[in-house]
Amino acid sequence: MCHLIAGDLNTIQDQSALPFRCISPAFRSRGALRCRPQLCSSRQWPEREETEMTSPAQTKNLTVTRHTDIMGRHPGGSRWAEVPIEDGRNRVVWISGPPGTPSDPHIHPDFNEYWVILDGVTRYQIGQYGPIDAEWGDIMIAPAGYAHDIHPIEGEQAIRLGVTHPDSNHDIKGVPPSRLIPADVGLSSPNLIHTSMKGLLEKHGTDSNWKELAVLDARNRALITHELPGTVNRRYWHPDMDKWWAVIAGQIEFSISDQKPVTAGPGDLVFVPGGTSHNLMTIGDKASIRITMTAPDIVHHYTDDQDAPAAPNG
Repeated sequence: MCHLIAGDLNTIQDQSALPFRCISPAFRSRGALRCRPQLCSSRQWPEREETEMTSPAQTKNLTVTRHTDIMGRHPGGSRWAEVPIEDGRNRVVWISGPPGTPSDPHIHPDFNEYWVILDGVTRYQIGQYGPIDAEWGDIMIAPAGYAHDIHPIEGEQAIRLGVTHPDSNHDIKGVPPSRLIPADVGLSSPNLIHTSMKGLLEKHGTDSNWKELAVLDARNRALITHELPGTVNRRYWHPDMDKWWAVIAGQIEFSISDQKPVTAGPGDLVFVPGGTSHNLMTIGDKASIRITMTAPDIVHHYTDDQDAPAAPNG
């Protein structure tokens, strides 16, 4: 395995996916990988039923999308998907896949795809990397051009939040790898195939505030934040960029524009349009964990900075 040097990253800022692992811009064309893991064309994964998942009509980009509301719309143990957020960079899909759900191995040639695990255990086989069992709070990444096969294996409903390109489809089917290798050996974040929440808590502990950058590519920046009760952030806003959070643990109060503050808990999503001021505070007696998804070139205008422009949306 190898890493890119800094100069390589500067040459592909306008492409749809930054490189992962041993991928150089010399092997890319508009984000499509030329240097893919070897796939075995002589045998296919077993045929699987491709049952369509249905989604009820819903309003996207709510200030708060409640975990309980989405789960309450569907019978327990059922297979379904909803799209709670579309931010211009991503289509965010809330997916329920009970154990035994048929998989659909496929490839996205020109963009990276991510998942946040909210409940249950889901097994991922990505490219030539060996199977990984992902659970609460974990982030999984399928780099552009890597086949990925997803199997829910534990829980009444293995719930995951998929973060994909707005034009995503499953038209290019995957084939099984000819051999498997361990994932992420000797590598550090961001952009690991598997970012383990359990591993982060063991690394950083639970008695202090900390942050870990999990994803950084040409489409997104995903930051994991652990904060102790009473922690308050400075108020700021971002131009030309919608922003959203997935709350993983604890209770967080979001103060957005001149609206009444709202509280979000585990599994809830919070959305803020570009140009809207906001700040956060961890409330209650437990630490909070959240995943913040923004554009990679994020700009902060702090409202307590006299030289900063005023937020157009309050």
